[in-house]
Amino acid sequence: MRTFINILIILSLITSCKSKKAELNTTEFQTYKRINSKNTWGFINQNGDTIIPLNVYKFLNPIDDKNMIFAQLKDGKYGFINIHQDTLISFKYDNMGVFDQGQLAPANFKGKYGYINRKGEVKIPFQYENKSYFYNSGLAIAKKEGKFGFINMKGEEIVPIEFESVKQSMYDTIVLASKNSKWAFYSKKGTRKTDFKYDEVVETYIEIDGRTKSTLFGNGLVLVKAENKTAYINNDLEEIVPFGTYEIAKPFQNDLGIVSNNRKYGIINTQGEIVIPITNDFIEHPSEYSNNSELIAIRKGNIIQLLDKTAKPITDFDIKEYKWDSYKSKESYQRYFILTKNSGMTGTVSDKGIMEIPFEYEEIEPFNGRSVTFAKLNGKYGLIDYLGNVKYPFEFDEVISSSYSDYFIVNKSGNYGMINKNGKQIISFAYENITPTFYGKSQNYIIQKNGLYGIIDIEKNIIIPIEYEEISNWVEYGPKEHFVTKNGKKGLISRDGEIVIPTQYDEIFVDNSKLIKVKNDGLYGTVDWGNKTIHPIKYEQILWEWPYLTQKQLDTIYIKENGKYFSTDTDGKVIELNVSKKLIDKKFGYLVKNE
Repeated sequence: MRTFINILIILSLITSCKSKKAELNTTEFQTYKRINSKNTWGFINQNGDTIIPLNVYKFLNPIDDKNMIFAQLKDGKYGFINIHQDTLISFKYDNMGVFDQGQLAPANFKGKYGYINRKGEVKIPFQYENKSYFYNSGLAIAKKEGKFGFINMKGEEIVPIEFESVKQSMYDTIVLASKNSKWAFYSKKGTRKTDFKYDEVVETYIEIDGRTKSTLFGNGLVLVKAENKTAYINNDLEEIVPFGTYEIAKPFQNDLGIVSNNRKYGIINTQGEIVIPITNDFIEHPSEYSNNSELIAIRKGNIIQLLDKTAKPITDFDIKEYKWDSYKSKESYQRYFILTKNSGMTGTVSDKGIMEIPFEYEEIEPFNGRSVTFAKLNGKYGLIDYLGNVKYPFEFDEVISSSYSDYFIVNKSGNYGMINKNGKQIISFAYENITPTFYGKSQNYIIQKNGLYGIIDIEKNIIIPIEYEEISNWVEYGPKEHFVTKNGKKGLISRDGEIVIPTQYDEIFVDNSKLIKVKNDGLYGTVDWGNKTIHPIKYEQILWEWPYLTQKQLDTIYIKENGKYFSTDTDGKVIELNVSKKLIDKKFGYLVKNE
């Protein structure tokens, strides 16, 4: 997991910059925006005018604070340009990075890495096997002949290039080197500060000026491991919590560490003092994917309490459950939690520990990045915003929405319609059911009226007429088209409403792009995607190997007629007149074993 997050951090250096502001030209202040399409990037200005067209560069970084743009040509070579496409650093490098701390950028020339300045001058020769950056230590990782060390911005070898591995954080000035699988600390001047005695030194992450950086000591004490035991040391490398004090120890966050003994959990501070007694069943920083909250969740029995980042309570000790969520305010996306008390009532608290929606609701659906969601009050549903303001009265029996849509399907007294986030009616209450299609960000909807189904779009245009007994939505390993049934017969209709296969079959089986197996009156045949008959509907059985499993194109069809098998190609031409039952059993035994 740490490796994955490290990759994300390096990518963020490459694909982001401190400034997205534009350059000044001779007449007015310009702002620029990156655009991209199918592995090519460009820029437009604030008026939408093309400044750098697509199909020239494979990649373009945002404009940096020196008005330089890190760029990659379609042939793979790297360099730097300005917004006028003037070449500032020539495109001769096989790999390259951004300018770290505004000083030097790593570059790969003829298979070796070195460092160049903003004028394109080589400041550290191309002699290393790796790309690295100069972080707060002022050092970069250097690799030669499979060994690692550190160099400074002058190219001087500060920590000898002789170790099996080294590492540094983005935030701290101290670095690490490994010998015989044991780690030791080194100062930024190259002085070894500890023995090689640690099996692991646990890195964490800290947010500074809106950017996430790796750190050792930025959150308090650093967690170290040796001989299957853990300890905490401070930035003077003093052992504050000795090895073996706790059976479980978690990395510090906001100067607090979660620890455990005898399956009970507590919290300590940077002096090693217990601030939350080790009497709780579980303690964690609630997390979602790579997002880690500053809040602290404490569980004792079946009840939960939330603490702020300083370990002060922000909820009563009677929370039954919490859900990580996010909402879109006027300014930005905010993260918070939906909480449910043991009483069953639900409210919200921000990721900073501020109560936002009081515990007045029986249910609050996660916002999932939207500004409005639905909630339940006195057995009825309505819409609320992220501050708890009512956007639509509580009068619905049911509300359905998807995380990427600002539209809400609502049921009122058995009739379904649709409203937007402001409560405006979009689709009238004229249907027995409305279901979003799984494609197109739910801009198309399967509707039911008088027992029949069709599809409309958000503008109420009819895509598929309301005349079918069934319409499929998502089908695993199925086609892009909808399966439809009319008068008991099945067919296929495209997402645009075009009839692909007319409704004339008892059954349709689709699992490849060449042939469709069809069934009428208990017998089988095949048609192509133009509904042309390839094998007439007269056979007892038609089999082929599922392309999804074999990972190859469909090529052989096995057909049973009068109790015997023969094979054809996908055009219906006979390949083999007599196919053995042994072969059929080997390939399709799970299908024919009961015959």
